Parts: sequence; C-alpha cells; structure tokens
Amino acid sequence: MAERLSAREVVALLADDFSEIPYPKRRSKPDGPLAWQGYDASRARAAERTGEQESVVCGTAHVEGVRAVLIAFEFGFLGGSLGERTGDRLEAAYRYAREHRLPVVPLVATGGSRMQEGMLALSQLQRVARESALTRAAGLPQIAVLRDPTTGGGWATLGAGADVVLALPGAQVGFAGSRVRPPDADPAAYTAEAQVAAGAADAVVRPHELRRTLGLWLRLLARPSGGPGDGPSTEPTPAPVPAPLGTTDLPATGWDAVRRARS
Repeated sequence: MAERLSAREVVALLADDFSEIPYPKRRSKPDGPLAWQGYDASRARAAERTGEQESVVCGTAHVEGVRAVLIAFEFGFLGGSLGERTGDRLEAAYRYAREHRLPVVPLVATGGSRMQEGMLALSQLQRVARESALTRAAGLPQIAVLRDPTTGGGWATLGAGADVVLALPGAQVGFAGSRVRPPDADPAAYTAEAQVAAGAADAVVRPHELRRTLGLWLRLLARPSGGPGDGPSTEPTPAPVPAPLGTTDLPATGWDAVRRARS
C-alpha cells in the first residue's frame, strides 16, 4: 500500500506555492439532501480530524515553474468521497482553469461517491466528466496523479479521463473498491502497477520523483508561466494563443506527420 498523504501534504510535496480558489456557497439541509441520520455529525468529525471542510482542496500553484490548478483530495474526509459540495468545488476548479488558461492536475485519493447523498452524489460524476471534456476541448492538459486509493467514479472521471495518468507505487487503483470486488478477484489486478501494465495508466512514479516528473509533463504540454511570485492573472487571454496540446490541422505529407510526431 502506498503512503497516504493528506491533501495539504501532497500539495506541499509538489508545489512551490498554493493559493485556494474561491468556493461556491451552498445552503445544506440538516443531515444532507436525504436527511441521512448522523450525516452532519460525520462531517463535523471529519472536519475536526482533517482540518478541512470538504473532501477536496482546489487552488493554483507553481510546479517546477509552471502554474496549474491543483485538485487535491483529502481521503481522511469521509474517504475522499464525492458529494454535492465536492462537485461544486471541482466544477469551480475546472472553470477557473479554463478562464485563466491553466492546466489541471487532479491529485486523486477517493473511494467514490458519497453514499449519504444517494443518487445526487452519483450525479456529480456527470458534472466532473462534463468539466473535463470542456477543458480538453479548450486545449488545456489534464495530468492526473493516482494516490491510494483511487477507486469508483473518481478513477473513472478524474483519473482515467486525464491526458496523462501518473500513479504512486502500490496505490489501489480500479473502479471496484476492495469491499465490492468478487471474492476470487486478484488484489494485484487493482494496483497502479497493474493499470500501467494494462495501458490504463502511463507510469508509476516514486514520491520523491513526482515533482520533477509532473513538472516535466507540465512544461511539455502547457504554456510557460512566470515564477512563484506572480499571482492569478487578471488580464484576458490573447485570442491568437494556440492550444497547448497541438494544432488541429492535418499534416500536408506523411513526412510532415513524422516530423510533427518527433517534435
């Protein structure tokens, strides 16, 4: 099993700085949308234990000099599960990234949807998938880091839906969590290493190499940014800036295609 870092710890491991983005306000009913008895008490205990108000922390940071939007899951907050307020934060993070032309880096550690919110929790996966698709259409890269565990809808949307998928050694990765797998399932098939072998993830990266590796991918796929001192941009993005993930026109000849691939 991979070492479980908190959301703030994994951000500190990767980033030179970090500034949370504004989160939307949502008025909640007592014990959530389903009036699940004890839900508010569970949230309060999770907040006290982790110091967070929700299962995900979103903000901008510089990783190896490249500015990006980081989405860090806090597994200690109800298993990093996705509820309505989690969806609000994720949607806000993706929209911020598109408005400011920034790459998105989900640092995933989740058990999936939050059972105390029922189908409303499952609907958050559709929200996240839509935001991911809009971000890809805008030409902005998404580089996911799979932590332990990455299961359920969090794996299907934020993890598997990214352009580049990195994973920490020994992390549990797969749609089915350990409690819902078939009794005869091979646990080794639900690891980061197995996902890389199957082609569902790109590389297993040791924690001490993660910052350098993530920085390399960001420099390759994203536009360069200033140093750690520059704040969020308030200037509109110039219209002629090309999409960082490449052009959409076809190469004129086969040799042009080869040269473009080698670039």
